[in-house]
Parts: sequence; structure tokens; C-alpha cells
Amino acid sequence: MLILEDLSGEIPDTNSYHWDLKSLSNVGDRNSVLMYGYNSSQNGTFHNECSDYDRKIFFNNWAPCEFSQFVDHNNKNAINYDENFNQVYSICPYSSEWLNNKNLGREYREIFYPFNSKIIPNRFEKEYDVIYHGGLHGQEHIDCLETMIGYNYRYCSMTNHINQRTAAFLPYATNTNLEFQDKINLVAKTKISICYNLVHINPEHIPAIKSYEKWQENEAFSEVEGWNVKPQFKTRMHEAAISRTINLVMKDNWNVAERYYKPNEDFLYFEDKKDLKNKIDDVLNNWKDYENMIENAYNKAMNYTTEKFVEKIRNDK
Repeated sequence: MLILEDLSGEIPDTNSYHWDLKSLSNVGDRNSVLMYGYNSSQNGTFHNECSDYDRKIFFNNWAPCEFSQFVDHNNKNAINYDENFNQVYSICPYSSEWLNNKNLGREYREIFYPFNSKIIPNRFEKEYDVIYHGGLHGQEHIDCLETMIGYNYRYCSMTNHINQRTAAFLPYATNTNLEFQDKINLVAKTKISICYNLVHINPEHIPAIKSYEKWQENEAFSEVEGWNVKPQFKTRMHEAAISRTINLVMKDNWNVAERYYKPNEDFLYFEDKKDLKNKIDDVLNNWKDYENMIENAYNKAMNYTTEKFVEKIRNDK
């Protein structure tokens, strides 16, 4: 299987820059081609070079966020850009099911979000209690930060291209603009990592979502008019698991974490601000009792490496 990447539309130094899927490419295979990176779906050079391939595959690692955009300058929407492929692998199970029900002439398949085993950090002494890295988009994130500051915490944030809420809480950030591997190493030095497998929907995105026919049938959009969030697996869970750090995950309406890891065996849920504090206290006060969970999660994460990812797609029919 030939593998082509176009990362020109990706945020620099994020996961996709570290996958190195091209190193797993078989250039002698003239039957199957896998393209990844947002702009690879629109890369005319790629499509011209591979026009005679029988199996044209696209990996969508940002689903279901693509439906938050209106048609572009080419008068194309997210579905239109999939027309160059006969298989689309997506991290969103709900969007895959919804799109397959539309009978678009191509197949959508759910697949796990991969990580490169080369990013697995060394084993470090645990210097910190709890960490959250990412933006602040909803009240749950504020609750998280307000809870963490009572501990020996780490809060990692960007300083550019951030929203007003994140900017307002920058004084509480212990680390800013970390390089990717430095962030992973910091997670590895911390006992607990907090994760939300959600994306907040900005008000201007709602009309775009509703512009798609039968948008209500996509379960990922069930809270468009309510909580204003949609589900999306966050790689923070992998990053904590490979760092031998306990994943503390907020329970939500979808719980996509369970498509990867088992609750109370590989990670812990919390339901609200009070429960978050209680779970942090329990882990810190009974750290030895969580050694099995730490090893379970680490071992489970080994199922989601880039090697396993490419192997699965290559062997699928």
C-alpha cells in the first residue's frame, strides 16, 4: 500500500507530524493508496498520480469537525471532498454510520486514532499530581483548572491562536508552547492526566452543520442544540497511557473512550467538579492500588500504534 501525506493544513508539531506513516509505505504496491492530512483530499497531484489505483483510501482524523464548515471557494463541502476515494477511514463512528446510510458510492469505516511508538517516553519519577494540556472551551474546563490548582499541578497551554477564555486563564499555565515530545515527557512525570473527549461547537458552526441533509441522524450532532458539543476521541488518552499516567476522563453522552479503553480497568471516569476532586484524592492517596490500571492501559495502548493502524487498513478488504 502506497502512503501519501499532505500536512500543509495541519497544526504544526501535533500528532500527525509524528506518525511517519510514509515509512510504512510500500511503493511497489500499485493497487492501494492511503492519503492522510486534511489537504490530501484536495491534492490534485496525488489524485492524478494515483488515478489508476483500484483502492483509494483517505484517513480522516478530525471527524466530525469537518461538518462545521460551509462550502469552500470551490463550492465543495466535506462530503464532496470524499468523492476522490472509495474508502474513507474515520475516527468518528457516528459520522461513518450516517454517511454509509446515505449510499454515496463509497465506504466509510471507523478506525482508531494511532500514535507512533517512537514517542513513548522514558520512565520518569512522578514529580507532579495532575496535568491538563489544551484549551479552555467550556465550564467543565474551568472547573478542571480551578480544581487542579489545589494540587501540585501542571497546566499546559498555547499562547497563539487561542480563544478568550483560554487567554484569560493563561496566568495559571505552568508551561506554554511546549514542543510535542516535551509535553509527552511532562505527562510521564505526572500521576494523573485529565481528558475530555469533546469538541465545543461555536455558534457560527451550527448553521453549517444544519446545512447537511438529515444532519439530525448523525448521533455526533445530538447535542448541537443542547450542550453545544460533539464527541471526538482525544489523543491525550493514548499519551497518558503510554506515559504510565492515570487517565481521568469526564463521562459524557457518548463515552468514545470505551471504544479504546475499559473503564475501571484502564482508566477512571469522573462526572462533575466534586467527583473530579474526589477521584484525584483517591488516586493520590492510594497510588499503589492503581499500578495494575497503569499497566493495563499501557498494554492496551499498544493496540493503537501506527504499525497496527497501517496493518489493519492494508489487510482490510
